[in-house]
Amino acid sequence: MKDFRILCLAAGLLGFVGVGACHDNSDTTTGNLSIVRLTVNAPDTAKSGATFNVEVLALNVGVAGVHDGQVTVTLPSPLTVISVQAPSGSTATFSNGASGGTVDWSLGTLDSNSQAKLEIMTMGLLSPSEATRKLTVVATMTAQGIKPGDAVAQHDVTLTP
Repeated sequence: MKDFRILCLAAGLLGFVGVGACHDNSDTTTGNLSIVRLTVNAPDTAKSGATFNVEVLALNVGVAGVHDGQVTVTLPSPLTVISVQAPSGSTATFSNGASGGTVDWSLGTLDSNSQAKLEIMTMGLLSPSEATRKLTVVATMTAQGIKPGDAVAQHDVTLTP
């Protein structure tokens, strides 16, 4: 009976990982008995000069918590970060520069079977002569047992004049 439950759990986890592979804007990884999905949601198109939201989700469906979680979100130029809103128990800071905006999100611990959501208010401004531009927002996560490059999610936004 115990072997059957382990087999069912393994099949369910493989299904979860398989579903995560179907989305370009998310990535799934494992570490320290955790299964983590990192997702970036943003509109597919945005108008130059108008604000829009980028949402970053960290989901843990494993049996153990994810400790010392850090997420870095890179928004390429001409996107700039206007504000960030992190859930309670976590912190986020941002900076803007010539190459775009960067958000550093300290998750702390992401308990098993829980989710945390970071909201980023951003805006892009094309020059008057610039045509439509495709930009890729990238989020990367590290934590105990999750090495750099293990969890990388991205979402393309087309900025229109």
